Amino acid sequence: MTTSIRIGMMSFDHMHATSYTAALRRTPGVELVGMWHDDPATSHILAERFKLPKFDQADELLAQDLDGVVICSANIHHRRDVARAAGKVPAILCEKPIATTVEDAQAIIDICAATETKLQIAFPVRFHPLFQELKQRLDRGELGRILAVECTNHGSMPGGWFVDRALSGGGAVIDHTVHVIDLLRWFWQSEVSEVYAEVGDSLLHPDLGIDDAGMLS
Repeated sequence: MTTSIRIGMMSFDHMHATSYTAALRRTPGVELVGMWHDDPATSHILAERFKLPKFDQADELLAQDLDGVVICSANIHHRRDVARAAGKVPAILCEKPIATTVEDAQAIIDICAATETKLQIAFPVRFHPLFQELKQRLDRGELGRILAVECTNHGSMPGGWFVDRALSGGGAVIDHTVHVIDLLRWFWQSEVSEVYAEVGDSLLHPDLGIDDAGMLS
């Protein structure tokens, strides 16, 4: 007799919550136990749409003997929600970025370490078959000595709270270029030692008042 992996969804603020829900439903051996959303006014609508049991309080969901949770709240709430779940579930998948400040990011790492909770930040690009193959070729030395890399993320403007600095912490750089940085760190298993950046807020969407493009080196 097999035992299913029990997963709970914490917040549907992030657009990828829809993808996670669909992917988890397609995965054999996974049971979607239920959801909690931080907006009571819309939580019942989401529960009906995704056909998930709804819990009015996060702690009620976390008390359901879960194997893990997926946190898809607005960036500013990541520390709050990880702190709620750490120690109550064995594993947490939290949407990127980890936090909007270095202080909050370190607090998230510390609380998961203290409670022996596995924490994964959602950087899915490294799992794409194309980049998996590229990583293997790099590890085998097939591409020779790499002296420089140029990467571009052609992301689109998502709107909503993503362009509200108080909730997102920033625009294109914190939301899009993080994927590129994650790939580079993973490819070479090394950390960034120095950064030069140019960030603009008037290239594509000058009315938003938030960075809509960035160049990092």
